[in-house]
Amino acid sequence: MKICAFGVRGDEVPYFQSWAAHTDNTVTLHTDYLTEQTLPLAAGYDGMTCFQTVPYASTIFTGMQRLHVPFLALRNAGFENVDLPAAQAHAIRVSYVPAYSPRAIAEFAVMSMLYLLRQAGAVQTALHDADYPLAKTFIGRELGDLTVGVVGSGRIGQAVIRILNGFGARVLITDSHLPEARDLSFTPVSFTELLRQSDILTLHIPGDPANDNLLNEAAFAKMKAGTLIVNTARPNLIDTAAMLMHLRSGKLGGVAIDTFEHEADDLLQLAKGETFTDPLWDELLAMPNVMLSPHIAYYTDTAVRNMVVQSLDSLIAFHQGASVATELT
Repeated sequence: MKICAFGVRGDEVPYFQSWAAHTDNTVTLHTDYLTEQTLPLAAGYDGMTCFQTVPYASTIFTGMQRLHVPFLALRNAGFENVDLPAAQAHAIRVSYVPAYSPRAIAEFAVMSMLYLLRQAGAVQTALHDADYPLAKTFIGRELGDLTVGVVGSGRIGQAVIRILNGFGARVLITDSHLPEARDLSFTPVSFTELLRQSDILTLHIPGDPANDNLLNEAAFAKMKAGTLIVNTARPNLIDTAAMLMHLRSGKLGGVAIDTFEHEADDLLQLAKGETFTDPLWDELLAMPNVMLSPHIAYYTDTAVRNMVVQSLDSLIAFHQGASVATELT
């Protein structure tokens, strides 16, 4: 099979090369994102794999059909940027990698909680200002003494619960499907009750339209003073403007945001060779009780290998006419 790979990063290259050598398939690597301008690079190939958060417009699938390239395997979990009706209309089969490493994201989420609990941002700010006496005054809290609300208990949520159980934290969850793993300790509650009781909220649900701005003004109003929020899930789950208002007032004790609400637009600007100016991002970045990261919670060697290998395996299955469990329909 001949495969054209777009959006390839340097850390992915060894896994592409190893897979191609092991399976005796041809994979051509491109660092460019898949766009209308780069799509002609896929002419003559049997399938494509991509990793990007910029949009896959309907014209991409029109072009794929014209080039007789019927398969697209995303190397990421998010697919809100994919025009799936257009893909289906043009008979393009699309797959994704829903769980390249749940543990990687879970570890990052808990690390973010510890960063906020120990006021590490304020300590670092004081040290950068050469105010050593001030740096020693930021007293922390212990995770094992607190109640953590886990919103979503799929693969990642369960991995978070398992780590939190090790710390001895009280865990509340809200989910329509409760975990069956007997080694997990948690208490199911309503979403409203979770908001009211939690010292820390951590989000692990998909970015479905029904979840848009799940944490909005009404949700923030129900939280206790000093609540910490961690979002390593999807960008659309939090109303950033409302969150900032409660950070300014002190109602929120701090936030850790790995998936920023406007990241798709910002990254699209960067993909065009521009820089982005986002006043919400800039204000958050200046706050010592805020931890921002550029969508890297997943980013470990294990996750990168799984993203590459699973996407390529899906293309082989497509090519052979087999069913693919991770196909988007």
